[in-house]
Amino acid sequence: MNQQILDQLEPLMKQEIANFTDDFGTYEQAVWKTVLSLGQKALQRLVDRKPYSYQGSSIACQCGGWMKFVQHRSRYIDSLLGWIKLKRAYYHCSDCGAGSTPYDHLSGLGSQQLSPALAKACCMMAVDDSFEQVSQKIERLFGQRVCDDVVEQVVHQVGKVALQQQDQQLNHFFDDKQIPQAKSSPDRLYVAADGTNVHEKDGWHEAKMACICWENEGSPWRLNI
Repeated sequence: MNQQILDQLEPLMKQEIANFTDDFGTYEQAVWKTVLSLGQKALQRLVDRKPYSYQGSSIACQCGGWMKFVQHRSRYIDSLLGWIKLKRAYYHCSDCGAGSTPYDHLSGLGSQQLSPALAKACCMMAVDDSFEQVSQKIERLFGQRVCDDVVEQVVHQVGKVALQQQDQQLNHFFDDKQIPQAKSSPDRLYVAADGTNVHEKDGWHEAKMACICWENEGSPWRLNI
């Protein structure tokens, strides 16, 4: 099947690069743009097969009432392959006025118009780079334009969820008095601690920092901060 696809793709690529010189980078970019375009169309075709997350004429609402099915509503999502249009079932509760699209929750779509994979890429890059730098790198690497404001909002949303999960784990520890299972058991830990001054809303305060390093099989070091 892959060979058949390549056989059909080759004439298209010859037409696209007919005027190019023998430069590998030029060929690489041409193939990448073609594959990206085909991937976007293939993904759109897959999601067009059916409306998503229809769960019957009504679903339970958190207020104790029932949400009634209203219609399938469209939403545009920016993915690693380009913009995709989704149709999802929308429910509304007449008692409390709340609305819900179950598909958004089940598929991990946040309030921003980013796919889970594109949002994950933004968050991973934001560990080391500014939001503006992340925006620039996303466009260079994936060809998708995500403004720095959107990157900031996504990172803050994901960070909020991560903090909630950490708080839940901490509460479970206080309730059960059970130490969480370690993901690794190194023979030796290297611990370093330091302090610095940081400016907060009410003035300067001392902040403590610590890092823990250990050797890992297959990789020289693991660092936690």
